[in-house]
Amino acid sequence: MAPGTPPPVLAAGALTWRERSDGLQVLLVHRPRYDDWSIPKGKLDKGETFPAAAVREVAEETGYRVRLHRPLPAAVYLLPDGRTKIVQFWTATVRSKTGPGPVDPTEIDTTSWVGLDEAEELLTRQSDVVALTALRRFLDSEELVTVPIIIQRHGAARSRSKWKKGEKSRPLNSKGRKQAKALPDLIDAFDPGRVLSSPWKRCRDTVEPFTRLEGLKIATKDELSEAGHRDHPSRTTAMIERVLGEARGTVVCTHRPVLPTVISCVREAATRGTAFELPRQNPYLAAGEALMLHTTPAGTVVALERHLPNLG
Repeated sequence: MAPGTPPPVLAAGALTWRERSDGLQVLLVHRPRYDDWSIPKGKLDKGETFPAAAVREVAEETGYRVRLHRPLPAAVYLLPDGRTKIVQFWTATVRSKTGPGPVDPTEIDTTSWVGLDEAEELLTRQSDVVALTALRRFLDSEELVTVPIIIQRHGAARSRSKWKKGEKSRPLNSKGRKQAKALPDLIDAFDPGRVLSSPWKRCRDTVEPFTRLEGLKIATKDELSEAGHRDHPSRTTAMIERVLGEARGTVVCTHRPVLPTVISCVREAATRGTAFELPRQNPYLAAGEALMLHTTPAGTVVALERHLPNLG
């Protein structure tokens, strides 16, 4: 940003959908202050990531805990005070009912499931209509239903040159431990139900806070370690191809030297436009960074996004 430019206002939301016998419905909220209908959304809290904020805001405004799926077009516009507002949107489905409805009735007084045509008539803000139009496009192309496959690079680790006890036991450093602690809310927003990891300590310690939160077990795979990949790269390729083909919500935690093989497999499974967005050069992902792959039941990667844990 140019010097003196006020920081943008960051917000996130989700267009939650469900299937009914007469077609798809989406969840909208009514804002009494503006007397309009909107997609649930709100500002990020300090230290919060966009995905975690989207899930929290939907819960506060509707009483539904949701899981995020593929991203929708972001909204960028100017506020009356001259600041820029950036709103990141996702498609979402209901994970559970957490409350009776809006937490603050002065902000949101009504929620409603409506059909797509009615939603288009009700929505006031053009950016919300753009998000709805994208959801329609995903539905028409049979790419609306997706599952998350999250390629997670382990957090920042102790220096190789300073660790004399072997690579298998080299641990996270203080930044890496903070990254691991910050990851659960980010990963949980997408609700993956399986965690595969290199058996080496820095990978296991990166995903352990998330598995502890969700009551999951870490399945360690030698193919995801640096040595396993170096000795048998074809086995790594076969494993990643299997994970993509199964199209099951999964976290895959591995190391930087393994990422070229992983991303090569993803490129083969991705649509042309999505493949173009994949990282193209070393280090591919920063330490602690997650590559979210949105995959159809047929195993095609139709969208992706990249996230770092917010250390606040």
